[in-house]
Amino acid sequence: MERRLAAILAADVVGYSRLMGEDEAGTLARLKSCETDLIEPTVERHGGRIVKRMGDGYLVEFASVVAAVECALAWLTGTEAPIAFRIGIHIGDAMVEQGDLYGDGVNVAARLEALAEPGGLCLSEDAQRQVRGKVDTRWEDAGPQRLKNIAEEMRVFRNLPDAAPIRAGSAPAEWRMPRILLAPFRSLGGDGAALASGLTETLAAALAHFEEFELIDPGAATEAIASQGPAAAGRRLGATYVLEGTLQLAAGKARIGVQLVDATAGGRVWSETLDQDAEDVFALQDDITARVASVMGEAVNEEQARAIASLPDADLDAFQLMQRGIRYLHRANVDDNRVARDYFERVIAQRPDHYFPTLCLGWTYAIEIASGWPASRPDALDYATGLVRGLLRRYDRSAHVHRLMGRLVLLAGDHEQGVAHSERAYRLNPFHSDMSFSYGTALLWDGQIEAAREMLERSFAINPYAPV
Repeated sequence: MERRLAAILAADVVGYSRLMGEDEAGTLARLKSCETDLIEPTVERHGGRIVKRMGDGYLVEFASVVAAVECALAWLTGTEAPIAFRIGIHIGDAMVEQGDLYGDGVNVAARLEALAEPGGLCLSEDAQRQVRGKVDTRWEDAGPQRLKNIAEEMRVFRNLPDAAPIRAGSAPAEWRMPRILLAPFRSLGGDGAALASGLTETLAAALAHFEEFELIDPGAATEAIASQGPAAAGRRLGATYVLEGTLQLAAGKARIGVQLVDATAGGRVWSETLDQDAEDVFALQDDITARVASVMGEAVNEEQARAIASLPDADLDAFQLMQRGIRYLHRANVDDNRVARDYFERVIAQRPDHYFPTLCLGWTYAIEIASGWPASRPDALDYATGLVRGLLRRYDRSAHVHRLMGRLVLLAGDHEQGVAHSERAYRLNPFHSDMSFSYGTALLWDGQIEAAREMLERSFAINPYAPV
């Protein structure tokens, strides 16, 4: 029996017994037609696998929770009355035997499905965290729920009734969030198989904290990688990049090689070789995980910006326009900061449903104020703080949002809240060097010198390439 992390979708027909009692033959015919014309092609298009059909119910496995949610929304909106589905989605551990799925992850998805409204979708908190800002829908926090036969309460999110995806022909500009396939690390020598497996698992857990890209978990893509290789599996699963790693053990030392490969063109985007003592296996895993996760995040951003460098604005979608704006923002001078702001305002006009452009807009004001440049508006600090408070109401578990709020309240002189928000950002993503750097800076402003030194040293240790 194999264990792996999977995005699990459970669906069933609302009022199936009643429909069968009213018109058995017609209900069966409509359900079969829905399965053939809608469910099967929709699942296939989103890279899913129908594990089993259970009369009026379905269990489906995905390599990506974003793909699972996009599939569910298309499934729900494509279903025609009188048939209606309710769907639950969870990302968690599953046991696989002869193609079937078992375990708590499956049970949670089934319990979430039972909480969904007719025609609606329920997500676990873990699943919702990975899709926020990446799917064209809005979520309602239903709070902690007691799920049948599940020991601990679980926070549940429902899609709002007016949040169905916009159909083709009236869809907003595309949002191309990069997708990363993490291939299992390979042991090249010595007794390194167990450590390579551990590195893969800890790195997958770390990368799931990043909001800048979507992770395709290696556990859910094991079969595709084994049969086709990482590059072909990445293309089939819709990955933008494939992250590969190797491990060599010898004489108490470990050499870890990592590379990020363009899944379409096949070229190497970034690579690095790291040498570490292998005596403390857990410390080794933690050090390598933090280093690779943080540096790779920057490598993805750099590659996304480089790929569009020669294209005119008219050829860029909303996500690419935001990437161009970030490029200007990072130049950190007064003129380019204003150019960056113009880009972010354009993207917000196209895609008001995504939080990242508003977040970036807030940063243009934070940088302007901190740098002492001429104010672009008299209420710049209050305006930016208001923007971010609005984001916090919807994205309280975003490390980036808390990081910016920490900076803004520090600029306003509130050191206590500056430290609190910066610490929250760090706790939400301790693998991102920006979060540890901002937390260290907040501690420094608050006069906590030793704690600040420790956090800043950590930031530069996990990402020596980060700008100061």
